Amino acid sequence: MSVNFFNDQFSTAKNHHNTEGLKERYDLIARILNAKTNNEGLEEYQCILDNEFLEFASGVDSLKEKEIALLTLQEIKKELQLVASYPSLFQKTIVAVGGGFSAGKSTFLNNLLGLKLKLPEDMNPTTAIPTYCLKGKKEVLMGFSQNGGMVELPHLAFDHQFLESLGFNLKEIMPFMLLSAPSVPFEFLCFIDTPGYNPGNQGYTGEDKEASKKFLKHAKHILWFVSCERGGIESDDLEFLQELYEEGKQVFIVLSRADRRTKSQLEEVAKKIRETLKDNGIEFLGIGAYSATRYQEYKEFSEKSKVFNSLEKFLMKLNQRSEKQNEILESLYEVHSMYDKAIKQDANRFKRYQSELHSVGLDLMQKGFDDFSDKIFRRIKNLEKEFAEQERSKRESLARLNEVIDLFKESIDKVFDRVSAFTWEKYKEQNDDEWDDEANYREFEEIKEAEVREIKEKENEDYQECLNDEELQNDLREWRRTKNQQNNNKTFNTNDTNLFETIQAVIAEQLEIDVSQVTPEAKLVKDLGVDSLDIVELIMALEERFGIEIPDEQAEKIVNVGDVMRYIEKQLI
Repeated sequence: MSVNFFNDQFSTAKNHHNTEGLKERYDLIARILNAKTNNEGLEEYQCILDNEFLEFASGVDSLKEKEIALLTLQEIKKELQLVASYPSLFQKTIVAVGGGFSAGKSTFLNNLLGLKLKLPEDMNPTTAIPTYCLKGKKEVLMGFSQNGGMVELPHLAFDHQFLESLGFNLKEIMPFMLLSAPSVPFEFLCFIDTPGYNPGNQGYTGEDKEASKKFLKHAKHILWFVSCERGGIESDDLEFLQELYEEGKQVFIVLSRADRRTKSQLEEVAKKIRETLKDNGIEFLGIGAYSATRYQEYKEFSEKSKVFNSLEKFLMKLNQRSEKQNEILESLYEVHSMYDKAIKQDANRFKRYQSELHSVGLDLMQKGFDDFSDKIFRRIKNLEKEFAEQERSKRESLARLNEVIDLFKESIDKVFDRVSAFTWEKYKEQNDDEWDDEANYREFEEIKEAEVREIKEKENEDYQECLNDEELQNDLREWRRTKNQQNNNKTFNTNDTNLFETIQAVIAEQLEIDVSQVTPEAKLVKDLGVDSLDIVELIMALEERFGIEIPDEQAEKIVNVGDVMRYIEKQLI
């Protein structure tokens, strides 16, 4: 969006107060558009996201939450932009202030923080652009551009009325503001003033609701304002609070405008809110009463009341230096964990396939299939080779994942200008319960595989011993010759038993499907879901049931159930 775009916009825009401010506004827009941040770590992060990560992610198909992973990494970039533009922010604990319009959020912050540059407050919706409020060396209002730069803003009321007077959406180029002041009593707290969310009210836009949701997600701790005049908590509040609870946010309810009700009435409202939240399965940290005009009185009342909790004590407990760098790294490692689990599941699956194929091969040998040049054994070996290659590819993806995450961490450390000791290994230690469960499962699978392997090896030794027993081999050859002769002389009684129904029953039992699915037209692969291993077992079952032999070259010609029936019918004539 160029600066020239605004020439026509300002020529047709409505005056906010008078036409004298148009040049000031034009200059403001130009400064916002030109504001950029030059940070090597931030540029590296974006480059890794656009190149190494996307190249890696394109090769991983099994992660269902791909979009969530990408959005998380994009949100990390936005937080890094803010840190790069205002470095002292990374020391702060973020507390978002949410609630419906005119719930008293901006009034609370103006009074609590002792601000001279007032946040806009009114009975109509006023907060149009989310604003970070924190302790700083001087009282100044800064705008954060979409390019990541910061500009000092003039003393204007950035409310809905002002934004409408511009003739375009200022939030598209300045998504939020930052207000610092030396009077802020909490050195390590940063409050976010968010727009009211209530639909259907004058001055409200759908973007306000989305902005509220977006910035509430940026904070772990939430002050949720409810006017005591409403007599309880409403459905709109519940919808928001349910989402916040599901996201693991720590919420403290603030009952505002406490001086508008008697203290006994306030306690009744608080009890009602507690019951409503409990009935909806929403946990919260406490409820405090607040009055902007009689702050001290209601502060003491909350501390003494058995129904209320102290808002001030809650905030003082949070007033500690933040580990913003580690919080961002934790989000990065959550993405790492998502991909790590998905890839390992795939690798273990292909490993299991190889083990099962090996077992099938041993089973065939035990049943007399000792010709290793046979097509069946060649197919098994080819499948084992293919699955081994797939497993190897997944292991390589894991190694590449670790490399990409390491690159991300290096770029994040560069933004903060210090190397964090919070590594992927430490993240796994902190989440050891979950990882222990997976480790225990893997250990169980490994023990089980080792035991099965030991049994198979013992059986194979016995089988080899039998192969070397000349007398036994002569007896087996004589038995096979006699059996084949009996089979050749055998006639299947089609008059007593319907041939198709018998074939149908064998196929249904072998494939574990409903008999009704087995029709003459049903294709084994396409309709019945048969794979190459199923074919082998099915052929063996049919041979045993009808006392015939189905050669490999004939098995390859079988497409549907009708082909099976026609071949068996010929053999039985």
